[in-house]
Amino acid sequence: MHRLRNVMPAYLFLLPSCLLFAAFMYAPIVKGLQMSFQSWTFDGHEWVGLDNFRKVFGDPVFWRSMRVTVLFTVVTVAAGLFVSLLAAFMIDPFREKVQTFFKAALYLPSVAPIVIVSILWIWMYHPAFGLFNYLLGKVGLGPVLWLGDPGVALVSIMLMTVAVSQGSNILILVTALGGIPKDYQEAGRIDGAGIWQEIVRIKLPMLKPTLTYLIVVNTVASFQVFAPVYMLTSGGPDRATTTIGFLIYENAFKNFDFGVASAQSIVLLIVVMAIAVVQFRLLASDLEY
Repeated sequence: MHRLRNVMPAYLFLLPSCLLFAAFMYAPIVKGLQMSFQSWTFDGHEWVGLDNFRKVFGDPVFWRSMRVTVLFTVVTVAAGLFVSLLAAFMIDPFREKVQTFFKAALYLPSVAPIVIVSILWIWMYHPAFGLFNYLLGKVGLGPVLWLGDPGVALVSIMLMTVAVSQGSNILILVTALGGIPKDYQEAGRIDGAGIWQEIVRIKLPMLKPTLTYLIVVNTVASFQVFAPVYMLTSGGPDRATTTIGFLIYENAFKNFDFGVASAQSIVLLIVVMAIAVVQFRLLASDLEY
């Protein structure tokens, strides 16, 4: 009883956050699970069992959007981590003040609202006045319909995502690099290790816990991508950029089919959870330093 009295203030301080988390995270999940077994209209709702899930799995647009989402996730997570690692390795040798400048400069795009960033990129992708077609014209190449060509539109969204969303990854990786014991690096240099060997043999293995975390978090975020698709292409052209997140939005707020949209959300939740578990099993390490 005495021990409970000692820890009670801590639990009381945590209670508001836990209540908010439950209200805005767990409650919507439970409500979405309930709605996935119901047919919702403006007149009310009725229980339909697994009909919504049958519609989801029988819809070719759903499977196409899932393929688009998987492709988007694989490319953006891999390319994003590569860019982040490259930037982190370039920043790491500098003094702390110089590191702070670069970290702030590279993190700035992540702070900007995605709507504003998307508008800027729409102008850069403009077929007549955009920056990218202007640069292509300087080397004698014709204009590209960056957002209007089904074969290029998804690549354009990937490029924007990789370019503007690596700030957090870079900050975390630079901090992790700074936490690697210098003794290991000095021992490697004494043994004749070059820069490349130091990176491959010492730094990357020591970064494995951090990389595992970033891979899982970025994968979960990429599977839920919505804002860039909505702002740049609205799922087009010809469904080439319709991700599962955008398809859920269409069914819920354009078609007002909340039952099917909820079923798609539950499927997405299960897929993301399964992928996260597999990633943790394959990448998790007991390495401590």
